[in-house]
Amino acid sequence: MDDGIGDGRSSPRRSWEVLGTGSQLVLEGVELWWVELPFVAPVVTAAGTHRSRPLLMVRLICRHPTDLSVVEGWGECAALADTAYDAEDVAGAWDTLEHMLLPALWELAGAQGRPLPSVQAVQGLAADAPARPLAFAALEMAVGDAHLRASGRSFAALLGVTNMTVEPGAVTGVPNSTDALVAAVASLVGNGYVRVKVKVAPGTEMATMHALTDWAATAVGPVPRFQVDANGAYGPDDIELLAGLDQFGLLCIEQPFDRGDLESHRRLATRMTTPICLDESLDGPVAVADAVTTGACSVVCVKPARLGGIASALEVIEWCTTHDVAWWIGGMFESGFARRINTALAALPGRTLPGDLAVPATYLAGDLVDRPVVRRDEVSGRLGIDVSDVPGMGPAPDLDRLEASMERRITVTAASI
Repeated sequence: MDDGIGDGRSSPRRSWEVLGTGSQLVLEGVELWWVELPFVAPVVTAAGTHRSRPLLMVRLICRHPTDLSVVEGWGECAALADTAYDAEDVAGAWDTLEHMLLPALWELAGAQGRPLPSVQAVQGLAADAPARPLAFAALEMAVGDAHLRASGRSFAALLGVTNMTVEPGAVTGVPNSTDALVAAVASLVGNGYVRVKVKVAPGTEMATMHALTDWAATAVGPVPRFQVDANGAYGPDDIELLAGLDQFGLLCIEQPFDRGDLESHRRLATRMTTPICLDESLDGPVAVADAVTTGACSVVCVKPARLGGIASALEVIEWCTTHDVAWWIGGMFESGFARRINTALAALPGRTLPGDLAVPATYLAGDLVDRPVVRRDEVSGRLGIDVSDVPGMGPAPDLDRLEASMERRITVTAASI
């Protein structure tokens, strides 16, 4: 996918890939946690209803060679409770991490005298689980986090986005009623969100958009831009129905068809002016290039976990920016730890649309880290979230909060190899 990008020697992608090169940080322990965080309200999509968010957390325990201090590295796996949106569910990702990736990390470290491998060295472990990008992304994140903490450097500094504030977008589930939808959107606008993504399912799309259009026509004050997300709920016979959404001036239609049905996405793109955005179909940089160049989409939803980690996400961002392809940062109802990472990525040059970056307190009843710094512009009322500049990928998860929400925890040792 590197065609047209250049060698990337000074790019954020290159800075990430060489992170930890030459480090003597010693790997001493590896833990895998399964936690369940309840949603503030059930999240309803075309594929079902979710009442809690399962999360897998990788914890690396390392020793600094100079002062012998303990350095942690944290990674978060975004796998969901089922396989509606990805081939990996949380149970499968746990198995991949426990039996494949974490033992492979020990083996790689042991071959070097137990130094924690660099981010670039870890990329080779993805071959151990080629169809498990979400699990690998958690491992890569933990390795990068440990190296950043050991050096006292933030992810924002590595990307060159310190002291920046990002405008977030928000998401609403498939509504129980149009009245409930309008009330939810009005609340989000009142809190400063400038873009709202609305989940739709067959039979709800037109009523949903007519209700929002009618509300926007009479609303006092600012109104957001809208986009809709179908999560692959429509079929090829629905192309004409979806083309009718052109009248609403949406920012884009996200993933109308099944993740494997690129042909229907291409056909829809020829029937309407509203941009087609892909999400679930994009499981790596090669898939992104193929979808864009063959006309299946003109907007890319960048989800680091689904793409296979930070290195892959940065490659996609670099490619899209170089080729003038619209991109934005998607969300997977992460904890505040992983959402800080996405917020930093959203500050990179070239982003076209506000990302799914609402603060976790809007959707999670509890979190693993403290709330980010949020700002409201005094004149426009628009919301902004500060990019985290603490050492590491973001604030480390709080162990007490992890314990309170823990379902399962194991230690993966070198003997697991």
